[in-house]
Amino acid sequence: MVCFLFIHYGFSQVKPITNGTRTSTNNFSRSTQAGNGGGENYFPNTGFTGIGTQTPGAPLEIKKGAGNVRTKNILLKLSNQWANGGQNEPSIMFSNGNSTDPKDVSYWTIGARVSGDDVLKTPQTFKISFKSPKDAIEKEFFSVDSYEGRVKIGDVQTQYDGYKLFVEQGILTEKVKVAVKDSKDWYDNVFDTDYRLMSLNKLEKFIQDNKHLPDMPSTAEVMNDGLDLGKMNGLLLKKVEELTLHLINQQKEIEELKTQVKQLAASSSSKQ
Repeated sequence: MVCFLFIHYGFSQVKPITNGTRTSTNNFSRSTQAGNGGGENYFPNTGFTGIGTQTPGAPLEIKKGAGNVRTKNILLKLSNQWANGGQNEPSIMFSNGNSTDPKDVSYWTIGARVSGDDVLKTPQTFKISFKSPKDAIEKEFFSVDSYEGRVKIGDVQTQYDGYKLFVEQGILTEKVKVAVKDSKDWYDNVFDTDYRLMSLNKLEKFIQDNKHLPDMPSTAEVMNDGLDLGKMNGLLLKKVEELTLHLINQQKEIEELKTQVKQLAASSSSKQ
């Protein structure tokens, strides 16, 4: 069962006031100041309405005195009765107000599934949805569920543990920063004196047998599990570091061979 809150005010005879001044003192009721309400309520027939304030500055203003820092300072509460087969979603709707033709209705809803249901087996979820005039039903664009606080953007499956954010189609951003939890995942130990570098002969054999570099995932693994950006960048760094060590060792061998060639050439020349 979905509960929608509609709020409508007409201002055909009274101009809006933005400074909080009351528009009229005729035909309105005021409640007595209650508890920590912070002021009396103000319900005029026309103009702005105030709950907890006598000088509302908007069509509806809700005001409460300073709250206890140990608890939430709740200003508005939406709830509805639990239903075994319902979604139990008290919601707020922002509509274009068209009620003559369902095809022309468009609206946004902000709501919360405050209890899971026994039919769809859905978790408790806060969500933002939109229905355009061309949509048969509303589309859920954004949600946060109560199962580990998973955030979903768009129509995408979230039934995977170990992840917090699920995004449909992709992400375009100017910067991505990936945290590395363990220093061992950044592989500076490759340059330690006791690091055992795989020989080129063994590396060649491994490539021939496995069709990929050591420590790197295979194509099948990537297609099935995807890529961990932090881990993959660490592994790529490791391969670059190992390649650098191989180049350094080869350069030393080249320099040594050059020296030997020069010595042989000098020895041959002196014998002549």
